[in-house]
Amino acid sequence: MITTAELSGKLEFLSLADLLQLIGGNGSTGVLRIRSRYAAAPGVIYFANGNPVDASAGDISGLDALYSLFGWKDGEFEFRRERFSKRKAIVQSRMEIILDGLRMLDDGKIKPLGQDMGDPEDPHRAQIDGLPVIKGPMVDYMFVVDEESFVDGQEIIVEGKHGTWIWVVLEGIIEVMKNSPHGQKKIINIGEGGFVGSVASFLVGGSVRTASVRARGNVQLGVLDSQRLAIEFAKMSGDAKATILSLDRRLKEVNESLVAIQTRSLNVASYVRDKKPVIQQGQAEDRLFRITQGEVCVVRQANTGNVPLARLGRDGIFGSFSFLPLGHEPDNASVFGTGDLKVSRIDPDVLSEEFNTLPATFCNLIDHLGSCISVTTNIACQAFSGHRSR
Repeated sequence: MITTAELSGKLEFLSLADLLQLIGGNGSTGVLRIRSRYAAAPGVIYFANGNPVDASAGDISGLDALYSLFGWKDGEFEFRRERFSKRKAIVQSRMEIILDGLRMLDDGKIKPLGQDMGDPEDPHRAQIDGLPVIKGPMVDYMFVVDEESFVDGQEIIVEGKHGTWIWVVLEGIIEVMKNSPHGQKKIINIGEGGFVGSVASFLVGGSVRTASVRARGNVQLGVLDSQRLAIEFAKMSGDAKATILSLDRRLKEVNESLVAIQTRSLNVASYVRDKKPVIQQGQAEDRLFRITQGEVCVVRQANTGNVPLARLGRDGIFGSFSFLPLGHEPDNASVFGTGDLKVSRIDPDVLSEEFNTLPATFCNLIDHLGSCISVTTNIACQAFSGHRSR
């Protein structure tokens, strides 16, 4: 059966990093084909629920093929929703792939194919200051009630202050930073379609901001209707609410772990002390759990040692987030639990179906949380490896 292209264009307008984020943000299943006059055969990437599961480029396949396509700077692409029979050859999250691919391209480990990338200060680039720009799908204006403009360097959020607003980036790029004993540490960049502020900001009165945000260049933000968001949240099942709040908490934990690693103030041994393995990194696990008692910690097992990522307590959710690009358990992290740990089961398919029925803004917000967790995790692991190798 012939299908029409859902998305098509030129790589000069949308880079592979942009495409991975756009297709991933929409949770699409299908095939992305890239053609270039500099390549004899097209590059092909297979997506399942927004995540790359296999790829091919000439005579190479899998993750190596996908990385090689980051070097394609001149060409045309088309994405079609279609079924395919492919094994899951790629287990890395898409944001981890983007980080690694861009870094390998900068380091000269990926052969460029085509024209130059363009001006290094181009705001549409997928990477700035060595960090990726996390973008989202097209903005759902149904929840936007106002717009605000900020100039280069202007503070939007100050860590430690109270606030109830949450925004979506309409134009430009914002920088997210956290305080540390050694000054502010930059965490990530967020571009068009990404969100500014946490879920707690519209659910908890007088919520304290856990990071600072400032504009890089001129920025236009859309103010979201907090009351409407709260009403939609109230309609969700208990498991869906717990999952969103747990993801929000997990992101804060990973941010704090990153800063602790950068400032060498993280006590690695205390993270897993008196805890037993619940999920081993790389094991086959398709279950999702909600904590009813006790605590778990999430740890990435890297070549240089165990990288502590997050602690989760009561109502925390862990397990197989097959519908989100977390880059955590089970493929890329282990989970350790306290001796008194008790959990209840959540059906991930039922949860995914519920999320798919939510308004577009909420779906985008959930995916944004997953992307930010994945990006920050990758940066934390790089920082950890850099310290250990010295």
